[in-house]
Amino acid sequence: MKIIAEIPARAGSQRVKNKNMRPLNGRPMISYAIEAAKASNMFSSVFVNTDSDEIGEYGKSLGVEYYKRPHHLASDTATSEDYNYDFIKHSGADVLVQVNPVNPFVTKNLIDETVKHFLETDSDSLITVREERFQAFFDGSAVNFNIENPLPRTQDLIPIQLCAWPVTIWRTSTFIESYEKRGHAVFSGKLTLYPISFLAGIKISYEEDFNLAEQLMPLMEKGNN
Repeated sequence: MKIIAEIPARAGSQRVKNKNMRPLNGRPMISYAIEAAKASNMFSSVFVNTDSDEIGEYGKSLGVEYYKRPHHLASDTATSEDYNYDFIKHSGADVLVQVNPVNPFVTKNLIDETVKHFLETDSDSLITVREERFQAFFDGSAVNFNIENPLPRTQDLIPIQLCAWPVTIWRTSTFIESYEKRGHAVFSGKLTLYPISFLAGIKISYEEDFNLAEQLMPLMEKGNN
């Protein structure tokens, strides 16, 4: 079975400028995902999937391969399903493991655990989720409690599962079939939700997320030494 890791990183970023190459604790943020994927022993190969020669060459300098994404798949309107379908069709992967560079606290251990769980459960799609025990509403309606009853204790709540995306895994045959039939494929086939820690689920979407990561990363790396 050919299991390939893909680190997607387009050059453009609207909310946090140039975030993939922005220094985080002294090195480009994308380096954390690259190093975690390289350290795993689960992969036939590891690719950076990008429209940017700068990012691609940086990935090569760290010892991974560079897939040059077509320009039309690097626009604001292109979806992750679009560029993943393109990559799958060119890579020959049986299983695609997307390691997200905007989740800088992703680790080798998390990658190994999720891939093993994916294979053991014979899944088609695996989404990493962060579980939160808060009283939650959606569109004005309570999600995990009843407002007609006394307020439940947080420890008694069914946790809300938030898609966090540090690691996402697909069986490529199922992904292709779903994409070609329905035009989307992220949650295709037999779906597994894999709970992760708060730290692993930190995703850099806004400037305040990056500021939080800047505060935490030195502490985490110091603790690992």
